[in-house]
Amino acid sequence: MLNSIETEQASVIMNALATLTAKELTRYLGRKVQIWFPDYTKHGEIGILQYVRDKIEGNPMTPTVGVLLEGDSFPRAMNPQHVRPILRRLVGLTEAEAKQCFRLGYPYWDQRESVRLLRGKTHVELVSGPIRLLITTQGVVTSERHMDGVATPARVNALGLLNYLDRLFIDTRGYIESELAMAAE
Repeated sequence: MLNSIETEQASVIMNALATLTAKELTRYLGRKVQIWFPDYTKHGEIGILQYVRDKIEGNPMTPTVGVLLEGDSFPRAMNPQHVRPILRRLVGLTEAEAKQCFRLGYPYWDQRESVRLLRGKTHVELVSGPIRLLITTQGVVTSERHMDGVATPARVNALGLLNYLDRLFIDTRGYIESELAMAAE
């Protein structure tokens, strides 16, 4: 059995080894990323993700990603584990974005109604009329309708909602908490 110091050391090692795959990084092409490679002179610098190459049989240079840093004329090739996308936290959702979430989640929603945005540490709650929508930083979407004192499930377009948040580069996969991404400040 591991003691608390050994458990903490194992956690640090696991986080150091955790990385997004080349396929997961393609979602962030053209977006800001941070170089995360302590032994590299450019560690901590911000650049734009220019290309992602998955594993090519017989090519020892893959998988690789290309990051264009300010002042460089060509992207620097590096291993995907040395790149962290810069994402927005879910709790940073704006009022206008919350209203659009409702529009996408509930096509039948009366758009004249206001949307109340409540922020928690690991979730946001959107409330409009009798409908309550909860979205967590892990991408869990729950929805309910309150009528006559009874809460019942409400049909929601969760896929459309999560795709919209993805397009806004809002983290709904827990990447920031897992240290696979950096929080945009």
